[in-house]
Amino acid sequence: MSALLSGVALTAMPSFAAAAEAETGNQIEELIVTAQKREQSLQDVPISITALSGSEIKKAALTTFMDLQQYAPGMIINNNGDSRVATINMRGVGSSQDSGKQSSIGIFIDGVFMSRIGQGIGDLLDIERVEILRGPQGTLFGMNTAGGLIHIITAKPNVDEYQGYAEVIAGNYNRIEARGSVTGPIIPGKLGFSLAAYTLQRDGIMYNATMQRHVDDQKKTGVRAKLRYVSDNFDYTLIADQAREDSECCANLLLFLKPGANILGIPVAPLAPAGYPYSRVVVTGHQNTNQNHGGGISGEGNWTIGGGNIITSVTAARTWKISADSDTDSLPINITDGLFVHQSHRQFSQELRLTSPSGQKLEYVAGLFYFTREAIDNQYVGVIPLRSGGDGRAYNDSDHHDTSKAAFVNLTYHLTDQFTLAGGARYTKENQRVFFSQISNNLAFRNLGVRRDKRNDDAVTYTLTGKYDITPDVMTYVTYARGFKPGGFDLTRLPNFNRFQFEEEKNDNIEVGMKGSFFDRRLSVTGAVFHTKYKNFQTLAFDGLTLVTANAPKFTTKGLELEAIAQPVDGLRLQAAYAYTDAEYDDFPNGQCPAGAPTPVCDLSGKPLSGTPKNSFNASAEYRVPLGQSDWSGYVRGEISHRSKVYLTQSLDPNLIQNSFNIVNARLGVVSKDGILLEVWARNLFNKDFIQLGFNAPLITGGYAGFLNEPRMVGGRVSKTF
Repeated sequence: MSALLSGVALTAMPSFAAAAEAETGNQIEELIVTAQKREQSLQDVPISITALSGSEIKKAALTTFMDLQQYAPGMIINNNGDSRVATINMRGVGSSQDSGKQSSIGIFIDGVFMSRIGQGIGDLLDIERVEILRGPQGTLFGMNTAGGLIHIITAKPNVDEYQGYAEVIAGNYNRIEARGSVTGPIIPGKLGFSLAAYTLQRDGIMYNATMQRHVDDQKKTGVRAKLRYVSDNFDYTLIADQAREDSECCANLLLFLKPGANILGIPVAPLAPAGYPYSRVVVTGHQNTNQNHGGGISGEGNWTIGGGNIITSVTAARTWKISADSDTDSLPINITDGLFVHQSHRQFSQELRLTSPSGQKLEYVAGLFYFTREAIDNQYVGVIPLRSGGDGRAYNDSDHHDTSKAAFVNLTYHLTDQFTLAGGARYTKENQRVFFSQISNNLAFRNLGVRRDKRNDDAVTYTLTGKYDITPDVMTYVTYARGFKPGGFDLTRLPNFNRFQFEEEKNDNIEVGMKGSFFDRRLSVTGAVFHTKYKNFQTLAFDGLTLVTANAPKFTTKGLELEAIAQPVDGLRLQAAYAYTDAEYDDFPNGQCPAGAPTPVCDLSGKPLSGTPKNSFNASAEYRVPLGQSDWSGYVRGEISHRSKVYLTQSLDPNLIQNSFNIVNARLGVVSKDGILLEVWARNLFNKDFIQLGFNAPLITGGYAGFLNEPRMVGGRVSKTF
């Protein structure tokens, strides 16, 4: 298997998916990561991982979380601008928008778990590196994740010298961004600080023909402050951050109308804008608003004790609040009075770890983890013609508490200079309780009253890995891992309480991979094949009345991931990454049928998972050259990403298919030896439109709505590093 992976990878286009920049000749510089809670070369880590250094993030101008998917094969991030409904998909398995369900994909920032995906969808500000790990992760990280994780590590304060950078970006749609950071010593060699901040404003990218103005704008700000104390055997960093967004977002766009499409008997076609959906014109009559803000404080301490062992403590408290008002009927006539949502999340976490020194025959990491969260969700909506008393609205309110406690250990034993065996185990106990009410003064929604409930889940998960170094520069590995995700509560609008809870989910993942450096470290290649079987996969199912969160008995995802980087000549850097993902239900008799089908229940056994392209590919090329005898050099950079066809709805509705597409980005600039950069850029150079999210339009019989990607963006960038 390893020989096959090596051969396939070497025939791939040379590229860079997971390495740092090379500054010494043509050699690829070694990137140090901490995916296994100790400093290691990326090439030595027996995990399917994509890693990006802070320097590469700046060179590629990756400024938002969404940009990361350009460099991680098989990872899809969808965000229409409302972070409340953002989703992340790895290997066909994704995150949840429901606060009553834990996400399969975790986001960690400086070692702190973010309980909702929206908390981590932000600006990539002052980054040291990003590590993207695929597959179950639980024996090394505090919070358990069943499908993978993204760890964003921000830059540490410098206790020895002052450093910083400032950057301004301008573009079409009156886009203006500014970000920067400064760091330096307060007490040289002992105490240092850093301060980083950003702001972004951009006009709307959609035109509302009813309101006769542009909508879907962006207004974001954020700040992060750090203090770091360093002594001979102790290192402590205190972090405080806050981010805020206030946007007029996000207007439903009509995507497709069947003949005779209507809303409560009113024909819809005469109300639709000309040239929809790609004219980027909406006709909603209700203003969409979205405000969210979040922040927190955390502290990480590392204490070196006897024998070189390190005790690590990570303590964090965070909050996140969001208020959104959305037009739900997609039309100029107000059939509904909008959907109002207010969510408030607060969390506390504490992790303790003991890590042995590296380079020993036996290495270990052991830890304890505690996490608690409260999520309050208040929503109301009303169908105006169906008011039945009071204010005519239906109210959904929930107060969800969950607590996670865990103990984990991971052992690595170097049997020989070439062969290493590693194993880990984790015990997790999850406790949840919920208050839920559904009070309706509207005939469109049922009045269910109040429900209080609780559930407890626990599980033992584990991993076993064998790693063999074929040469000092080439290694192979095989891994087996058991993953787990607790059950939860369906906190959406329900027809009854019969399916209020859903059960825990488990998976078994087998992965075989290789990593290697070739031609005097001018070519780096990684590859992995995986096969993951899920039991009681958490998804949407039809219970006879409506869609509810339930469990598909069996689900399998399998595939291949390849990444490479090449620097064949001075100044030239090539990269490519490819993922093949085959995700389908093995057993799912109660799936959803497409809208308008004779029956609402369809057997989806043997059918693919929606939103998961079988093939995804990205590549980039960058060439840098000195400009004569001056202190300046010039560069040109091109990027392309490809996704194959996907179904946009779980029902596999043939009217909501996104065909394959390519997105091209380009950059041209100059940079001086003293850190001045001048650049022009284009994102989505050929103005390719594609559907990010698609769904059955609420209340419209035979209608579909959704959200498009950003159109072509062009502009310039000026930055200074000191």
